[in-house]
Amino acid sequence: MTTNDYRDLLDTDPTRTAADATSPVSDAGVLFHIDGATESTLQWKAETFQLVNWGGFEGRVRFDFHPGSTLISGASGTGKSTLLDAYIALMMPSDTPFNGASNDAVGGRARSVEQRNLLTYLRGQTDTTADADGQEKPKVLRGDRATTWGAVGMTFVDDRGRRFTALRAYYVPARARRNGEFTMRMATFDGVLDLADFAEHADQAFAPKALKAAFPGLKTWDSYAAFANILYTRLGIGANGDGSKALRLLVRIQSGHQIRTVDELYKEMVLERPATFASADRAIEHFDDLEAAYLAMQTEQQKADLLAPITELHTRLLDARAEVETIDTFGLALDGDTPIKLWSLRTETALLTDAVDANRDARATNVDRLKWARGDEDDLARDLKAAQDAHRDSGGADLERLADEIKAECRRRDERLDRRGELAQRTVALNAPLDSREVFVKLHSAADAFLTTYGEADTELGEQRDQLLRRQFPLLERKRHLTDERASFAGRAGRVPKFLDDMRHQVATAAGMDPAELPFLAELIDIDPEHARWRTAIETVLGGSARLLLVPRERLEDFSRRIDPLHLRGRLTFEGVPSTEHRDVAGDPDTIAGKLLFKNHPFSAWVIRHVTDPARNALCVATAEELTGLSYRVTLAGQTRRGTSGSHGRNDSSNIIGFSSAEAIADIDRQLADVNTALGTLDTQRTQVEQERDALDRTSRAYEEVRRVAWDDIDVAGVEQRIRELEANRSAILNANDRLRALETHIGHLNGVLEKARERRFDLQNRGKELNDQHAILADRQDKVSDELYRIEDKQTVVLDDEQVVRLNKEFAAAAAPADPDSLDQFLNNLGHLRKRLNSAVAGARLDVERAEAELARTFDTYQRLWEDPTLGATATSYPDYARILDNIITTGLHERRDEWRRRLTQWSGQDLVPLSGAMDAAIEDIEDRLAPINDILAALPFGAGRDRLRIKLRRLAPDHVMQFRRELRVLSSTATKGLEESQMERRFTELQQFMAQLRRRDDPRATAELADRDRLLDVRRHVEITAERYSSDCVLLSVHSALGGKSGGESQELVAFIVGAALRFRLGDELRARPRFAPVFLDEGFVKSDSEFAGRAVQAWKGLGFQLIVGAPLDKVTALEPHMDELLAITKDNATGYSFVAHIKDPVDRGHE
Repeated sequence: MTTNDYRDLLDTDPTRTAADATSPVSDAGVLFHIDGATESTLQWKAETFQLVNWGGFEGRVRFDFHPGSTLISGASGTGKSTLLDAYIALMMPSDTPFNGASNDAVGGRARSVEQRNLLTYLRGQTDTTADADGQEKPKVLRGDRATTWGAVGMTFVDDRGRRFTALRAYYVPARARRNGEFTMRMATFDGVLDLADFAEHADQAFAPKALKAAFPGLKTWDSYAAFANILYTRLGIGANGDGSKALRLLVRIQSGHQIRTVDELYKEMVLERPATFASADRAIEHFDDLEAAYLAMQTEQQKADLLAPITELHTRLLDARAEVETIDTFGLALDGDTPIKLWSLRTETALLTDAVDANRDARATNVDRLKWARGDEDDLARDLKAAQDAHRDSGGADLERLADEIKAECRRRDERLDRRGELAQRTVALNAPLDSREVFVKLHSAADAFLTTYGEADTELGEQRDQLLRRQFPLLERKRHLTDERASFAGRAGRVPKFLDDMRHQVATAAGMDPAELPFLAELIDIDPEHARWRTAIETVLGGSARLLLVPRERLEDFSRRIDPLHLRGRLTFEGVPSTEHRDVAGDPDTIAGKLLFKNHPFSAWVIRHVTDPARNALCVATAEELTGLSYRVTLAGQTRRGTSGSHGRNDSSNIIGFSSAEAIADIDRQLADVNTALGTLDTQRTQVEQERDALDRTSRAYEEVRRVAWDDIDVAGVEQRIRELEANRSAILNANDRLRALETHIGHLNGVLEKARERRFDLQNRGKELNDQHAILADRQDKVSDELYRIEDKQTVVLDDEQVVRLNKEFAAAAAPADPDSLDQFLNNLGHLRKRLNSAVAGARLDVERAEAELARTFDTYQRLWEDPTLGATATSYPDYARILDNIITTGLHERRDEWRRRLTQWSGQDLVPLSGAMDAAIEDIEDRLAPINDILAALPFGAGRDRLRIKLRRLAPDHVMQFRRELRVLSSTATKGLEESQMERRFTELQQFMAQLRRRDDPRATAELADRDRLLDVRRHVEITAERYSSDCVLLSVHSALGGKSGGESQELVAFIVGAALRFRLGDELRARPRFAPVFLDEGFVKSDSEFAGRAVQAWKGLGFQLIVGAPLDKVTALEPHMDELLAITKDNATGYSFVAHIKDPVDRGHE
């Protein structure tokens, strides 16, 4: 259905007149008066808003708006914001967030974008549930796994009754999951449309051709820009057809941002993004070309720096590979015939040849020397015989006899000296001299006396040692026992002795239980530290009970059956005990139980009952005198009495009661210390006895040796006296005959020379034998080496070139150093050193190859990561490609890049920054210029109860960082770069780079986070401060409004209404008109903090500015707003179905007659 008469869509209401639909509230027209207001200012107002399948509104729902003001109210969640979001969806681009104020406001009701978007509104999403797989699933009113459609449309009417409808229709397929997956159609129509009629075109996704055929005159728009442009021009939104700023301001007003100051209010709601940002972007765009050239130059330099080492690395790689190849040709790792084997055979052959030749020469020389030595020996022998014959003829027979006797006596003396030395060694224990007959006789007598009593003394010392050993044995057993006992406490608590713990482990293993399940009663009780002096008494009384093993009662029968076959090393007493909750019980401190602490354990309740039994819970008394009485009593010393029966003493002196083993361990440590001290004393005594016995034994053996020797066997002095006598007789004969003395001397000389001649002859004979043996060995070795060498050379399968020989000779000399490489004896050792050296060299060369290849690969990989090029490889084999790149960079590339950068820097001038400098000034001036028309509008509006006037005032700020920025901007925009040296150009560019870095966006790839300060420097809105001044009618300044926080909600909203309303008039381009051409202003939760008076003034301010108000407010704010609004619409919701409805609320009496 199409019509140009809006009454076709109105519900019939006999109480509503035409005047109601066209005239404002009776007192609205006289609130303000704007000079020049005439009917020539044609105004458009919102008349009807239709929603189809939008949020909770099912089917077509129509909202009729009063030309003056309409209040829309309802409970929370009924659909007030749904209606206002629909208006945003109609008028604004599709990416405009819904309910923006609620999301942005600090104290607002935040709703995430996911909760409110086109898709959730079109399907009517009410909640989120989980499917069978636990995945989140939206709960919707429509379109669940099915297609659906929806539409929003507003019909505007002007003063002449012409109507214009703007609409958007949506087709949502079942598969749609996000915005963009459904079809949206934008359209306009001169007149009124019923959006319910669009249902039959939903299946065709609202094809434009079909729509135009069904609704003649309907125009569809393919882009928001075209759609918005027709709205701007037809509805008079914005100056010169530019309504985007006005619409954005209307959305801000609708969303109700939380504002704290007038400055923030004006800047957020009125001022747009200044042109300084665009000027800065243009300057950055121009500078990016310069920086790109610089970066390209830097890139080339970085490439050159990165690739610079590859030439040397490649040289090292080639050298290392050549070294490996060269050494590999020697055949080190090969078996059989190899070049190094051939070289070694030839080298050894040469050394053997030299050695054989040297041996032959040495043998010939030795034969000659031996011949001469034998001749010399024969001559000396003849001379000696002649001298001896002459000596004998001159009476030398007596001298020869005396000489023979002297030799015999000297031999006798040497024998006695040896015997005396041996005896002295065996009688060291006696410490007695052996050089006097008298002393030796006395030593014999002492030996007889000592050996007579030796047996008894040795027996006595042996018995003393055995007695000490017998005394040590019990102490060692005690030490072993204490050590074992201490070790047993290492992994458990309590003071239970080891033998009991061992039996516990034995029965626990047999019963299949953890030993911890079988505590001894002693481990579940301890003595309160305050009553520690009563330990002896408590241990005496509870000693038997303490050694009782406690078994869980429910396992007692099984436990008893399983342990029955065991043979325990002792008697183990146990009892089945029930498990119950532990409870602390306060006992009488004068009794045994009252001095105990009980462990938190399932058996503790039974333990408490056990020890508090009168048969065990003895009364503790200090002295024996207090034992008198019928009850069970115990003294500190442990004596017990019950009436006339008593006992004293303990069967086992060790303490067993306690939670911790610390005291037991400390006690064991004390006992161990005492035992170790006693053992040390006995060991010292035993050592002394054994030392005495050893000394007695050594003395006995020494006296035995004395008794086996006679004096004449060791009488050295007597023999020496005989030698002296014989030598004296021989000297007397020589002294009496000069010829004999001379012959004696000559014979002695000849004997010495002859002996040397004989030694020389013997040495030469040995040397000849050695040379002959050496020749035989050399000849045999030479034969073997020559045979092997001839075999290899005859086969001609091994090639050994001159270069290999030179290299092997050099390596052999180095390997043999510091030894002689020409030594045949060291040849095999040196050959082994050569192989080791060559193996090390080839291993090092291979390592150099790997390192060089790895370095090249790392360099090439780094290059690829920095400047990826799919045509280049990343291994050492790609060296030629990278070498060409490096060569090109060095020869031409880097030079060309630097020249290009110099050219662009020279061409760069401050003129690129001049527009920015001008924009900074112009932007602030623009803000100041914008104040004038707004202040003109405010000058005509009465403000507050006193009907005063508001005026917006601007104050320029001068922050240090901004002033510094402006100074740098002036300098850089006026400085030329021509004629600068290289270093000056670098410095100049660095300054420009740092300056421009301040202006870059944070998402700019070239931005530097610590330098970026774009908003603070370019947003000139931050460089001014805005306040509102209130003047009286006679222009007297009454107050200055800066912060809104100190005012009541109503005062601040009244102030906001005046300022924003005036700004909106300006933004709509209607500051010089009597009233705005586009009147609708939507407010979400508007005036919610105002009382009736302030709300009324704020509403009248908007009306006075000529705007049509449509306000959404919660139920509790209706009473404050309703008296000042022309119409009230109530939105309700059926919680059972989730659907929302709208109804007109009318006063029972027409307001015009009140």
